[in-house]
This record gives sequence, structure tokens and C-alpha cells, in this order.
Amino acid sequence: MPRGQRHGHATGATAASNGASGFEKALFEQARAGLEVYDTDLRVLRANPAVLAMRGLPASQVIGFGLQDLDPHLPLSPIIREVMTRERAVFDRPVSTYPPADPGNRHDYSVTGYPLQERGRSIGAAAMIHDVTDQVRRQEELDLLSIARARIGSSLDAVRTAQELTEIAVPSFADAVAVDLLESVFAGEAPVGPVTGQPSMKRSGFKAREEGQYGAYPIGSTSHFAIPTPYTQALADLRPRLVESVCSARQWLANDRLRAEFIRRAGVHSLIVTPLTVHGLVLGLASFYRAGSHPEPFDEEDLSLATQLAARTALCVDNARRFTREHTVATTLQRSLLPRTAPLTAAVDSSHCYLPGRYGAHWFDVLSLSSCRIGLVIGFVPGEDLPASVVMGRLRTAVSTLAAMDLPPDELLVHLDDVAQRLAREQDSDPLTVLHARPPFTASCLYLTYDPVTRRCAAASAGHESPLVTSPRGVVAGLGIPSGAPLGRGLPYELHTTQLAAGSLLSLYSDGSAYRYPAEADERAGRLREAVADVSADPAEICDAVAYKVLRGTAPEDGAALLVARTRSLAPDHVATWTFPPEPVSVREARRATRDRLEHWGLEDHVFVTDLVVSELATNVIRHAEGAIRLRLILDRTLTVEVSDDSDTVPHLRHARLQDETGRGLFLVASMTRHWGTRYEEGGKTIWAEQSLAAA
Repeated sequence: MPRGQRHGHATGATAASNGASGFEKALFEQARAGLEVYDTDLRVLRANPAVLAMRGLPASQVIGFGLQDLDPHLPLSPIIREVMTRERAVFDRPVSTYPPADPGNRHDYSVTGYPLQERGRSIGAAAMIHDVTDQVRRQEELDLLSIARARIGSSLDAVRTAQELTEIAVPSFADAVAVDLLESVFAGEAPVGPVTGQPSMKRSGFKAREEGQYGAYPIGSTSHFAIPTPYTQALADLRPRLVESVCSARQWLANDRLRAEFIRRAGVHSLIVTPLTVHGLVLGLASFYRAGSHPEPFDEEDLSLATQLAARTALCVDNARRFTREHTVATTLQRSLLPRTAPLTAAVDSSHCYLPGRYGAHWFDVLSLSSCRIGLVIGFVPGEDLPASVVMGRLRTAVSTLAAMDLPPDELLVHLDDVAQRLAREQDSDPLTVLHARPPFTASCLYLTYDPVTRRCAAASAGHESPLVTSPRGVVAGLGIPSGAPLGRGLPYELHTTQLAAGSLLSLYSDGSAYRYPAEADERAGRLREAVADVSADPAEICDAVAYKVLRGTAPEDGAALLVARTRSLAPDHVATWTFPPEPVSVREARRATRDRLEHWGLEDHVFVTDLVVSELATNVIRHAEGAIRLRLILDRTLTVEVSDDSDTVPHLRHARLQDETGRGLFLVASMTRHWGTRYEEGGKTIWAEQSLAAA
């Protein structure tokens, strides 16, 4: 006799059920939801066929038994006990179980419990159970896909993207995930079609549920795939592979010893291999493994989910590949637009360190100016790599052209600002600016000149940080240049001048992340000060130290550039200066003084040309200018003749006709020398002419 019939109160309930109408009985028996009725001792009084199927037990093993004994099949006792205790219904409580008859598949249920009362006293409880396994599984898949869309591809880095897939899929979907990418992806090369043979792939991501678990290959190493295996088959026909039972796949495991060892060590019982493809082209391969914590093997629905995860990952990897390709092109363009070697000058000994970033373009230059002077320039153009590189090249060309005109730094930046405003107008009128939502044009620039004769340094800044100057004793300080407005604003710039000791080290630094991550930039600037304080190191050694101690490992995303120059001074014996009154006889005296100095320097072969240059320039002062004639000769790798006066009149190069008796002075100077030009200063102008000492 069933246990439920051995108790009087249960008999009354049974009798009530026997008296139920045929309609109520049909509803109870034919309902798709599971229905159960319990007495006050939590014994089952009635159970319909739907709940018996959920438990996987016949009625003889359910009716009259206590709920706690039935919990291994469907754990309802905690819910019904709460209903009885609180005498209130509970709704839609989730319950999950792995039935003993089907331990490989999880089942999910939604349970609603009701108290049963008669005349104000409790006589038991009832439960309605809905099988929501399909809905829960579908929701979990949707949640996982939603997380994947939000988290995969957070950066334009292929390795990071691969690792994001593993972090999302483990442990909710798989016990271990491995991602391998083709080597060509990291070079930005275009994807390839179906892969046959044994491809060269790089292990880019791996994660396992168990702490300390490792894959067949460490991250960063080259992955090898034996033939034939599900891995190579998926790469060959671009179709995912589902291996429901690894035990039945011993033949191909024998061909892949390392993966077979991982599968044995991790207890893998099922796996999915899906290629990472974009438009039918292969980027890599994702492998999903299930072990003990997921007793149910992968099925066709899991295969569909894995394929969707792989598709999302492949799209993000391809974006990273395209970005790498564009960044490679932009970096190549930037390097081609920057100086490869520093010029040999008497003013400074210089070197540079350049680290391309992923946002913006840095530029620098060392420009040889008249009279052995030198120009140092550094700047930064923020924005997308390729457009920023193009703008950087145009600005560098403009600075080089303006510097050749011997403009002082503040005036040079004013003219460069005009160029920047024109570039800004071109950018604003470009339809791609609106399409790509490009930010307003901006750029920074620092221009500095140094004269080795006077040791005078003049500089101006357009939104760029002041350079560091290291004294010959190793004291590092800022040069104190006022930081003006960035280029393109139409504002003037302030000139800063100072006297530098010979042997001082100028460090012009550009850190693109200073605007977005000031804390990191400040920390790098502190280490830079330590690196440039070494007075015993030459500029090349300082650049090496900065590359390894300042930029290596913590290189800013926006890149950086460093230009260092140790100043020199010309020996007094290599400079000769005279002042003559503005009289015709002074021309003869200037030629005589010049010949004597050239003979002292051993440059007798250059007397004829230098005599001609001095004569023509001194005569021009008497005829067309005012003030005394100031003559200066500078000897270095070249011979420079300077004639200065107090006038600001502009000399013009004329081409005299045959019948003209004048107008050939500057034409002869230009014809007989390598370079010539005019430099304006506070007290007038200087006309200079430079001769090469290589030929007489």
C-alpha cells in the first residue's frame, strides 16, 4: 500500500480528488506544465504525466514519497517548504538539474508554488513546473553574444582581441578556448583564401577554467597543426567542426601529439573548431574545449553559437589588421619625411630618437643656417596616422623654406601659422572631415636657433613644451620659453633669447600623450631629466638611454620624439671682425684686411673670389645703405663673408643689360659663391656669402 494511504488526512485529500469532475481530471492529466500536489509533510499526493516525465520516474516511485527523496531528480523541496512556512505563493523560481537518466544535459525549470488551505488551515501545497530549458539556453546565448559585441574588439590590437574571446567564452561556454592567428595578420597583410598544408600560425589567446592550466602552445609561440585533423580540415574548407566525443577521435589525435596531451591532461570530452574568416578569407582559428565542469557535450546549437562568436572575433581581428596596415604605411611615410642623419655642423653635435605612435605624427629637423648657425625644430600633429603624416610633411617643408630666409623664430612661427590656417581651411572643406568626424586642425611646433660665434640661443614656441638644457656641470633645467598658442590660431609668438655655455645639451622632446594622459607624460618627463643629466655621454648615447629607460615598455600610444644637441663654440681664431667708415677708401682697406686674414688661414686660393665679394658688398653699403661697414669672416667647413650695415633696405639680384654700367654686383656674388642671402637683425641687416673650401 502506498505510504500516502497510511495517513488519515491524506485519505481525505485522495477522496476529494476522486470526486473531482471529469473536466478537472482531464485538465490535470493533459496539462503540458508539470503539476504536483503535496500534503503537509511534503509527500506527493498527485503528479501529472508532465512532471513524471521531468523527473524521469514512474508514478509508483513518486506518489506517496517525500519531496526530499525526489530532489536528485527535481529539487523542489526548498521551494515547497518555503511556501508551507510562509503560507504564501512563490512565483517563477528557477531550478536547474542534471537528471540521472540524462546527466549530459542540463534542464532548467520555472517553479510556482501555492499553499492549499481549507477553512483557514493549511492542508498542503501545489506546484506548477514549466520546462524552460530552451528559453534559458537561448537567453544565455543571447547574453553571451551581447557581451561579445560589447567586449570583443575594445582595442585595435589583434592579440588583445583574441584574448577577449577566450575571456568571454570561459567558463560560461567552454572550459578552455585557444585562438591562433596567421602570421600575416600581424604584418597587416591581406587575408588568404582556404589554407591547405601546414600553416604558420601564432598562438594569440588562451584561457582555461582551471587556474594554472596551459594549452598545447604558449601565447606568442608558433602553433603547428598536423594533417589531417579537424583544425586543418576547418582551415581547408572554411567550415566549423564539431567533435561531440573525443573518445571516438583517437585516429587524428595520434597525428597531433601536443594537442592530444593537452586534451588528456585537461579531461576534454568535446570540442568545436571554427575558422576565423572575413568574406571567405582566413585570419585564424578558434578552438573551444569542454571538460568536467561542462558534462554536456557540444551540440549543433553550441556550434552555431561558436560560429557567431568566431565571426565577431574575425571582424574585430580584421579591423586590427587593417589598422596595423594603415599604421605601417603611415609610419613608413613619417620615417621617409624625417631626416635620416643629422648634418655635420660647427654649432652642435646632434642625434635623435623617434618612436612612432598610433595617433598623430611627430616631426623634427636640424637645419643648417647662414654663418655656421643651426636651427632646431620639433613638433607634433595629432590626428589619424595618414592625414597627420601628410600635414607633418607639409609643415616640415614650410619650416625648412622659412628657415632658409633667415627669419627669427618668432617671425618664422607667424608665417608657419599662416600655413597652418590654410591647411585648416582645406581640412574643413574636405567632405571626409564630416564623414570621419575629424577634430579641428591643430599642431604644435618649437623652433630654436643657436649661433656658435656668439653662443646666443633664440627660440619661440607654438603650443610646445620648452626644451631642457643641461649645463656642462650636469644641472638640468627648462629653457623657459613661453608656450604660445598652437598653430592655426592666428596669434603672435614671443621670442626668448639666452646665452648658452659651450658644451650645454639641448633636449627637445615631443610626447603625444601629454594632452590626453598628463600623469603618464609627467612620469616619463622625470625619467627623461635623469637620462639627459649625464654630461659624459654624447648625444647618440643619450638617445639610446632614453629609448631603453624612458620609452621602452611604457611607450606612449601617441609616440614620442627626442632631439638632443650639444652646443659648440667656434675658436676665436676662426672669426675675424672689422668696422670701417662708409667711405670709398674703406673698400680698399676691407680688401687688404681680408687678404691678410686669408693668408693667415692658408686660403690664398680663395683670395680672388673673396676680394670680389668684399668689394661688391662694401660698395653696396656706401651707395645704397647707411651706417658703418661691418665686415666679418667666419672659417669652418666653409668660408663665410658677412657685410652688415644699419639700413633695412632690401637688396635685389639684377641681371644687367650689356649697355648697363651697374647692376651686376649681387649677380657676380651669387655666381662666384655657393650661397648668399640677407639676414635682418634689430640694428639693420647683414648680407652674407658662403664659399666652399673644397675647390679653389
